[in-house]
Amino acid sequence: MSKTEILKRVQNALGKNHIPKDNIPYFKDILKYENVDLIEEYKRLQSNNRAKVLLSEKQSLGDDIQGILEEMGSKKILYSLDIPFDISTLGGGFEKIAYDKDVETMRSELFGIDTSIIKAVCGVANLGIIGIVSTPSSPRLASLITPNCLILLDKNNIVSNLFEGTEILKKQSKNGVLPTNMLFIAGPSRTADIELQTVFGVHGPQNVAVILY
Repeated sequence: MSKTEILKRVQNALGKNHIPKDNIPYFKDILKYENVDLIEEYKRLQSNNRAKVLLSEKQSLGDDIQGILEEMGSKKILYSLDIPFDISTLGGGFEKIAYDKDVETMRSELFGIDTSIIKAVCGVANLGIIGIVSTPSSPRLASLITPNCLILLDKNNIVSNLFEGTEILKKQSKNGVLPTNMLFIAGPSRTADIELQTVFGVHGPQNVAVILY
């Protein structure tokens, strides 16, 4: 059956069976919250997702980033260009690598990096996840390719639910539609496909830390 014929049948069916659109709630949040405070609820559920969560402030962000990197045993750090932190002020013997070239140019270098630092667009409190959008200043692979991933999240960008989070991600594009690539990250990558044994780091980072500032 051709595409034209299928669409014609759909139009005919809609003409005979009208689907009402009025008074239908667009979204209803059915999940229960243990904490009224969104930050506390986010911290609880993000920790349940096996990510380390640290509450910080802008003035102490550098020290907290330093502490997490040392805890992770980081040596080579890949950082996206939109992080809210001057990477040059970071102490220690870290090798700092800007993600400022395309993947083909950086291919040989990327797979030898142990830690990435990225900025989250939003956090979703009732699921304990963060949302990011792939852009030239924050390429998609930055959150996937390294064994360790450090995520910086503005506390003011924590929302109640996935619907609100998706709306924030949509606003990152110029025309208000969904970006061509967006990710919601719950914590370390994991799978239990083989013998039902949970293994971390199969298709993403083994360790994830989120700093709220």
